[in-house]
Formats: sequence, C-alpha cells, structure tokens
Amino acid sequence: MKRSLWELVAALGIPLKPEWQRIEISGITEDSRCIRPGYLFVAIRGYVDDGHRYVGEAIARGASGIIVDAQRGTDSQIFPVPCIRLKNTRRGLAKIASAFWGHPTTGLFTVGVTGTNGKTTVCHLVGHLLGERETALITTIANEKHKLRAITTPSSPLIQEIAYDALVAGQKHLVIEVSSASLPLHRVDAVDFDAAVFTNLTHDHLDFHGDRESYLEAKLMLFRGLKRAAWAIVNVDDPAAERVLGETRSRPFTFAMDRGADLQAADIRYERNRTTFSLRWEGRTAATTLRLPGEHNVANALAAASVGIQQGLSLQAIAERLACARNVEGRYQRFRARNGVTIIVDFAHSPDSLERMLEAVRPFHTRIICVFGCPGQSDREKRPLMGEISGRLADLTILTTDNPKTEDPERIIDEIEAGLAPTGGRYERFADRREAIRKAVKRALPDDVVLIAGKGHETYQIVGHEFMPYSDVAFLREEDLVESGTSVVD
Repeated sequence: MKRSLWELVAALGIPLKPEWQRIEISGITEDSRCIRPGYLFVAIRGYVDDGHRYVGEAIARGASGIIVDAQRGTDSQIFPVPCIRLKNTRRGLAKIASAFWGHPTTGLFTVGVTGTNGKTTVCHLVGHLLGERETALITTIANEKHKLRAITTPSSPLIQEIAYDALVAGQKHLVIEVSSASLPLHRVDAVDFDAAVFTNLTHDHLDFHGDRESYLEAKLMLFRGLKRAAWAIVNVDDPAAERVLGETRSRPFTFAMDRGADLQAADIRYERNRTTFSLRWEGRTAATTLRLPGEHNVANALAAASVGIQQGLSLQAIAERLACARNVEGRYQRFRARNGVTIIVDFAHSPDSLERMLEAVRPFHTRIICVFGCPGQSDREKRPLMGEISGRLADLTILTTDNPKTEDPERIIDEIEAGLAPTGGRYERFADRREAIRKAVKRALPDDVVLIAGKGHETYQIVGHEFMPYSDVAFLREEDLVESGTSVVD
C-alpha cells in the first residue's frame, strides 16, 4: 500500500505543495521505533513522553515526511524531509490514517460501543448476532492477537488497518470497543460509525478524566460526532441516558429492563448458570435463554439485540442466536473446584461491576468469597469504594494485587482496606495473588462460590514497568485447583 504525501495531506484540508505529489508514503506511525523507509512520522505529545523528541530518530530511520505540533516551537527548525505543522497532531493522524487505508469504515457497517461496563461483552454479542465470520472486532480481548496488552481502543492507524483488512477479507461489519480515553485522544475521529451504543456510566477512570462530569463529556464525544443517518442506541435505565440522547443528531433507539423503551426485556428469570427472558419490540415478543447469568448480561444482550434490529434481523432470529451465545473469555467464566466449589473468574474491576457480580451470585450460593485487588497508577478513589462493596456483600474478602505497576502493593491494599474495615466484613490480605487464590479455594465449602475479580482474560501482571506472565485461569489449571475439561459449570 502506497499513497502520495499530497493525497494524504489533502485529507487535512490545508494548503498543498506540488512537490508532495512525487513523495510516496508506504506507512504511517506515531512510534519512531516502527519507522521504515518511506513512512510518515506523526509526532504526538503524550502524557508520559513526547514524540517530538524522536523526530530526528524517525528521519534517520528513513521517514519520508513528518507531522509536528505547530505549538511545539518547531517553526524555526529546518528538516531534510517535508514537515507539516498542525494544531492537533492526534486529529491529523486519525484523518491521514483513514485516507492512507482508503477510508475503509465507509464500506463496513461500523458500530462503536462505549460505557463503563459491558463494552467487551456487548461487542462480542454483536459479532455473534451479525455473524462471527462476517464481523471484525476491536475489543480488549480481540486486541491480544495484535499483541496489544492493557489497551481497549488502539491507535487510529491500527483501527483503520484492521478495517481495511476486514474489507479485503470480505467481512461486512466492524465492532469497536470505544474507551473513554480514546475519544479525547481522537483515536476514532475518522471512523464512519453507523451506530453507537451507550451501556452505562458508573465510577471509573477518574484518574484520567478528573471527575465524573468530564468522564461523561468524553463519552458524549462519540454521540456528538455521529452522522444523522446513524443510530444512537442507548440504555435508558441509566441516569445519563437523557444527556446522551440530547447530545446527538442521529436517530435514537432505546433499550431497557425497567423503563419504557423501544426494545425491552420482560418475564426475566435468573438462574444459577443462565437467564431466561423475552424480547419485546413493536408489539412482537420472542423468548430466549441466555447462558450468561446476571442482570447486567440481560442489559448487554439488549444492547446487542438493538444493533441486530438495525441490521434487519428479526426478533425471533435474535432470540435464537442469543440462546447459543458463548461466554466471553474472562467474563463470568465458571469452573468447578476439586471439592465441588464454584469458581468464577470475571473482569469486574470497577465498583459497579464488582457490586453487580456479587449481587448476581448471591442467591445461588451459601457463602461468597471474593478475591480482588486494584491496579496501581490508576483511579485511587475507587479503591475504598470497592472495599466497602465487598465487605458488605461478600462473606469473606481476600485482598490481593492486580497490576500494581510502580506502586507498593501493600499500600494499594491499605487503601482498599480503608473502605472495607468499617463494614465489619471478614477479610484477609495476601499480596501474592497466587497465594490469595489458593487460600480462597481452601477456605471454601461445596455450596460456596469463589469470585476472582479484576483480571478476567488478562495474561499478565504489570509489576513496575514489566508485563509478567500471569493468568487467573491458567493458574487455576496449573495448580490443579479445578476439574479438567470445560471451564463452564453447566
């Protein structure tokens, strides 16, 4: 794939220079380490580092052109390759990446899913409903195949490349998990969304956004940017729904369990390992059984079903396909321990998601043993909140580590404990996550459930600046703590 620099810069709507027509660009990146001869380097000012420090390195590696921030004091500098100066290089990167790959999202039914909780599950359910062979996914889990760890929404060049590959492969749909950070960072600026889904808004990521209002404002960017013909699919059970619907010019479609909406769930019956309910839309009803227990998964199913409706699926077809949907890796993933105890591994890493998981398993087990920690260098406010929730809802909490990064794990646990201790709930501390899980399983009785929360699908523990190999699921199997065979308890 090659494009002229003229063609790419034209996407920015700035004055062009004739000589740019003769310069071929064979790739685009904001990472100087990935530069190859013929690449265009876009310097991004990050929160930890500044790409402008590496302009010289990019040129030395063979960059055929560079894009820099006009505010970074580079006006007087002379470079041996074409230099384009922009007010916002992140926006420029998104537009140029889309142009380089031929604006691929215009040829796909493209869905963006945002919200605090449920994004990954909704994305994978949408892929299941629309056809997994015909649908490309960009999600926390799907990104692993691109060797991306701890990233929900990748950089704009990779998003456009994945979309292009999907088109070439004959796929028809693209579903993107859109994080709150990716929106102000302009990673999805040039994506042509046909639908956007809002799941919910609860406490999380305040370390990045500062406060809840700024967090919501970031989410609203997705809906403000929708074209008129797109669909704004919104969970009206959530208090933020009115704001979301009021900020978009696109066509609204609502779903709910408790309020009036275009698509509703009725006759809901929660069981240990499944949920049965009916979908209701435009006077029609279709019953389904979801192998994903819990109230939150009914909401996730409604969100996915809403997308299916916009793509012309009948209510009956949606119900039938939901009934055969598989568990998403690391989301409510169930195991049976050697002593008969049920073990659930889940990604629940926010106060709301942890509370929902504990409430979902409570009716079916005598006791709950909850194992969790909180990440380092991230939202400290949620630590005591999650401690309070587990202290109140679990019978025993075992506090441990979860990607401590450069923070002292014991100090992180101290902050969780500050919220847990006043509840009077029983708890223990084991900074070693492996030891915490061993203790939890050992203390559990046959009718108990051990909820291992926070890491879900992750296959690493971030310690310092290193990604150390680790997986809750792999550890359970390696230690022979669970029965062999399928992970799901039927």
